[in-house]
Amino acid sequence: MIDPVGDSTMQALGRALTGLSARQRTIADNVANLQTPGYIAGRVDFESSLASAWAGGGDVTGAPIRRLASQDPVGLNGNNVNLDEETLAATETGLSYQLGVQAMTDRFQRLRSAIGGVG
Repeated sequence: MIDPVGDSTMQALGRALTGLSARQRTIADNVANLQTPGYIAGRVDFESSLASAWAGGGDVTGAPIRRLASQDPVGLNGNNVNLDEETLAATETGLSYQLGVQAMTDRFQRLRSAIGGVG
């Protein structure tokens, strides 16, 4: 019997979508604080821990999603949010999220077809 919950591919896709969602929220926070003096932009990293967990055959669902402070230089007001970079990151993140959702949808459709459902 196929167990989609125990499927490592689905678990990795789910964790990636969770990481991308956290990145989208962080980008929104950064843009909202574009003019806030002293605000340091956040960055989200989950790819490195997800890749390590996957390569090690470990539990990808426990791969940490880290919100880090940006190391980009700060401006005169102590803020380091760059609207151009945030816009690009938001676009890339949105496209990656759409791709992940499509991969998950395709996987569910194959499972449905395999058990005799309508594809």
